[in-house]
Amino acid sequence: MITLTSFRRRLTAGGRQVDLALEAGQVRWLDAQEHSGENIGDTTTHSLFVELKEPAPAPDAGTAARAVETPLGPAT
Repeated sequence: MITLTSFRRRLTAGGRQVDLALEAGQVRWLDAQEHSGENIGDTTTHSLFVELKEPAPAPDAGTAARAVETPLGPAT
């Protein structure tokens, strides 16, 4: 997570609540989780989340041929 603005939030997960304050420009590692958040401060919350994905499985011959023909970009 990369914070774009400073903010205060209350996070709730599994019946547990945690209040936190983060400054703009901080970078944090977060394990995979399910939670809900509530803005408890006086500013808006803006942040970026970068998700690392598992490597793609090795393609078979048919899949490899289709991958070359498929352009990168949004699905249409």
